[in-house]
Amino acid sequence: MSSKRLYAASKRRRQVFVKKMMLGIVLCVMLLSFSVCFKGGLVDAHGDQKEAPMSYKYYKSIEIQGGDTLWDIAKEYMSNDYASVYDYIEELKDVNGLTSDDIQEGHYLTVVYYDREFK
Repeated sequence: MSSKRLYAASKRRRQVFVKKMMLGIVLCVMLLSFSVCFKGGLVDAHGDQKEAPMSYKYYKSIEIQGGDTLWDIAKEYMSNDYASVYDYIEELKDVNGLTSDDIQEGHYLTVVYYDREFK
């Protein structure tokens, strides 16, 4: 092959490479522009929701009064941190080592509660 042909082939390869690079750059810029225009810009990783205040879990010992039931105690001490009264009662039973819902007047029960204030 002559040097003229080698030079022409090399030039042609360079031109094809430059065209492919330019096409890639243009496509990236278009994709970025499209995503910014139609997605409203950059998205905050935390979203629009405000963070819920942090709750701290505490335990308190109470004396069981006559007529008290786990349901009554749950309604008094349960916070919104529990999905249901049943979940809270199950935690009370677990914390106190209870296998049934029966509690006795005069005994002490450890109740769980949440507070936003760190004590």
